[in-house]
Amino acid sequence: MAAAGLLVGLLATPAAVLALEGWTHLPSLAAVPTARYLGTSLGSAALALAIIAGAGTPLAWWLTRLSARAQAWAEALLIVPLLLPPLVLGLALIFLLGPNSATHLAWTNAFAGLVTAQVYEAAPYFILAAWTAMRTVPAPMVEAAATLGWSAWRLLTRLYLPLAAPGMAIGAAMAWSRAIGAFGAPIVVSYHPAGLPVGIWITLEDFGLPAAMALALVLIGSALPLPLLATGWARHAEH
Repeated sequence: MAAAGLLVGLLATPAAVLALEGWTHLPSLAAVPTARYLGTSLGSAALALAIIAGAGTPLAWWLTRLSARAQAWAEALLIVPLLLPPLVLGLALIFLLGPNSATHLAWTNAFAGLVTAQVYEAAPYFILAAWTAMRTVPAPMVEAAATLGWSAWRLLTRLYLPLAAPGMAIGAAMAWSRAIGAFGAPIVVSYHPAGLPVGIWITLEDFGLPAAMALALVLIGSALPLPLLATGWARHAEH
């Protein structure tokens, strides 16, 4: 118990310092383009989450239908982006999104590049969580639905999604947190337009630590409601 208490204290201390110092120095944000950083972060993270959930949900369901060996390979491929430092992921994305890349997208220093970087950083969290939740759907229920002649779409929407929804909500909360807090890949791919994480770095350089702490508190305050709502709903739905 002492070790658990120590761990809780270690985890809570930075948050407490951030809350205290950030609140104290909120007036220093008068010279910082906070509204622009906040609007960019909320808009890009919301779009990234919509893309991740829209594409990741059918992908997670498709993964449950693979053989055990294929699932093992798929799991390894999803874990690789989690192992890469975000900065390295950003360097790789430059080769895909830059004006001289094979795609010729020229999404560097563009809103599309920021969203793409957030998707790459956050997508594995949602897909792995949704996939894990869908694998808990009882096989006898799936077999019973198949004997009734349910289509693939009906099987997904009427069986998998309702039963896996709590786990998917946790995955969405994790993906949102990762997307809105993404720094490593966005600072390489899309330094401008800057969201809150990159904005905190710019504020630290231009206005010092107190203003950066205050802007970090804005990031926490704007990002926290959705994960709290999602995890709270997931606990309620499980009960």
